[in-house]
Amino acid sequence: MISFAPFRELIKKRKISTYFLRTKCGEYNLDNKTIDRLMHDDSVTTYTLNSLCNILDCGLSDIVEFIPDKQKENETENNTHEKADSNY
Repeated sequence: MISFAPFRELIKKRKISTYFLRTKCGEYNLDNKTIDRLMHDDSVTTYTLNSLCNILDCGLSDIVEFIPDKQKENETENNTHEKADSNY
């Protein structure tokens, strides 16, 4: 799974608003749907990734992380077990 958690952390750390990403980045402005996709770890284009790297003056590893599917499955299983245990 591809996660944009590093992107969300970076814009929070730098105090960059989604308004800024939509309106103040010139040729690299992002639309609402793209920002929504980034906030929910949905797929985006390489054009979007390029725009983000230009806007934020960073590399891909600063905005994207790869989480192996097995690790994600284990996290989901653990969360399910924790929720079940808390019901007792």
